[in-house]
Amino acid sequence: MSAAFEADLDPQTGAPRVRMNFSNGWSISIVLMMRPSQTSCLIASVAACPTGRWGQGKTQLLESEASPEEVAQFAVEVAAREALS
Repeated sequence: MSAAFEADLDPQTGAPRVRMNFSNGWSISIVLMMRPSQTSCLIASVAACPTGRWGQGKTQLLESEASPEEVAQFAVEVAAREALS
């Protein structure tokens, strides 16, 4: 599984966000949920969308409080989806 990715800050929360674009035409967005004055993250919000279609009614919220293991599992599941035509 290889993916192109980009990282920035979520415009609504200011939290770190990573988006991975898979070759099957799907992307996931991972927003890390951090407590103030901490440098580690215990949970994340994860969403999937056809690549390049964020905010166009195609976004699927996968989990709003995912553990690191769940984030990894979601990435594997989205990467394994059938390619979009």
